[in-house]
Amino acid sequence: MSVARDELAAYLDDLLELENWAGVDKSLNGLQVEGVERVGKVALAVDGCSETFERCATLGREMLIVHHGLFWGEALAITGSHHRRVKTLLEAGISLYAAHLPLDFHPQLGHNARIAQMLGLRDKGTLVHASGMPLGTLAESVEPEGLEYFVRRLDELLNTDCHVLTFGPSQVRRIGIVAGDGNKLLDEPLSRRIDTFITGEQNHTVYHFARECGVNVIFAGHYCSEVPGLTALGEHLAGKFGLECELIPAPTGL
Repeated sequence: MSVARDELAAYLDDLLELENWAGVDKSLNGLQVEGVERVGKVALAVDGCSETFERCATLGREMLIVHHGLFWGEALAITGSHHRRVKTLLEAGISLYAAHLPLDFHPQLGHNARIAQMLGLRDKGTLVHASGMPLGTLAESVEPEGLEYFVRRLDELLNTDCHVLTFGPSQVRRIGIVAGDGNKLLDEPLSRRIDTFITGEQNHTVYHFARECGVNVIFAGHYCSEVPGLTALGEHLAGKFGLECELIPAPTGL
């Protein structure tokens, strides 16, 4: 089966509520590069880069949906490596669609919500509000769970190797989840509502804060923490349109 490129892009715009993020997200969300007019085979990847573009072309995909796209709030000359990236897409007729914060924080398909689901946690809704937008997922375990076992499960589910600051209780119950780089959202009011914070990227400055406020912090890796939403989105599109969807893994180890 196939669907018109513009119809699919418009559906994604509505599904991910791009308009709500227009004044908050500095990246260019939505269709960034136009390819062929009909799409039957979709690839998804964390990063819009030469590696994923070239593999997408080899796989014969008509659209690539990425979390990190090509444009981030400022003009970028189509020269050098940027030219090579765009050229690969245009020559292969691949459409590039990017969803940054809208995919991070989608209440059902977003990375944070999906991590909570994968762990079997109760989704208690939005973690915090910032710039008028709901950010992160507050989750709760059905029963208190040992931190070591909890981290081991997260490692297996995300295919990662978490680094952990063990400054909170040994039994995990209330968890805040912000995939990618969510360290700036961890403050004292939030620390009083959770015992464990899951994010992706390690940050030096959070160490002493976590220690002083008694919160466990689990760094799952920026890349690995931002795969779940893409997997969920691919499954959704396959069910909705009958599209052939495939994740292109390109882990950075970070």
